[in-house]
Amino acid sequence: MSRLLVLLFILSSLTCVGQKAKNNGDETLIDKVLADPSSREIKKVLSDLRKQDLSPKKVSIHDSIVLSNTNRLYILSHSVGGNKHYGAVIIPDRDRIRKMPVLILATGGDGMHTQFDITQDFNHRAVRFPDFIGANLDDKFIIVIPSFRGQQLIIGDKKYQSEGNVGDAFDGAANDAIAFLNVALETFSQADKERIAICGGSRGGTVALLASSRDKRIKRTIVIAAPTDMKSLYLLYPDQFKLLFFNDLIQGKITEDEARKKFISGSPIYFTGELPIVQLHHDKRDPFVPVEFAERLAGSMSENGKDIDVYFYDEGIHGFWNDEVFWRRVQQFIRPLTE
Repeated sequence: MSRLLVLLFILSSLTCVGQKAKNNGDETLIDKVLADPSSREIKKVLSDLRKQDLSPKKVSIHDSIVLSNTNRLYILSHSVGGNKHYGAVIIPDRDRIRKMPVLILATGGDGMHTQFDITQDFNHRAVRFPDFIGANLDDKFIIVIPSFRGQQLIIGDKKYQSEGNVGDAFDGAANDAIAFLNVALETFSQADKERIAICGGSRGGTVALLASSRDKRIKRTIVIAAPTDMKSLYLLYPDQFKLLFFNDLIQGKITEDEARKKFISGSPIYFTGELPIVQLHHDKRDPFVPVEFAERLAGSMSENGKDIDVYFYDEGIHGFWNDEVFWRRVQQFIRPLTE
């Protein structure tokens, strides 16, 4: 994420004046959008989100690749909001008729993450590609990997470019995750819609929480180092995120009400009462997403009587992908879905 924040800073510095909030009028408008929402407003936003049509449209299978662990990776495309999107689904080479649980993997990034390589972004010392979760669980789960809007998915020498605004990296990406889950469930009869988990780090963790609050089929959610409140994120990085969050509003492309709905929709902190059981991982000295984001989420979930397992680390890093202890905790958390 450090590289992404640097890129955002450079981009926002070089952007023409018309793309930046440049006067007190703009700042007043932004302050109005950022005002704390009422419970009634939050309920209305959630109701509208759940009414969106994210059903499978124009689904095509483009590639089928047998991985070295004998699991088969499929590349599919579909349509979301009129844009063509891609994603990957990995099916274990066993029990072809038997129903299997589903694990959605949500990639990180924050509006400048224009591509991800399946063989690299999910390849870590503790769990190496072509495995994704280790502990002999890769032959027990169907893995669903959506490519979010504006992202290019890479596998080997093949590249698949999803359409749409890459800057719509939270609310929009959550819709992309649900839409591609629907594609996977419709396309592969082995996928069990009653046993679904989602895992994501950084932006992917935010997407995991947002998707889980909107879609009750998701039963378990794993969150790593995720920003949980878009207002706090903007206030933390105003120069970097002003371009992403407010450019359309300032240019008059969307209304104040539309911008406000976007902010609420992208903030999991407002929907903690809708979440399933959550496993939360965060470093106390995370250099990019302060631990307060995780503490607020955990406190709000507890206040709402929701189950949450919280693990705080003290390594001064953003994510724990190479940490074997972290992976064992994740594996233990999702293993019940295999039973």
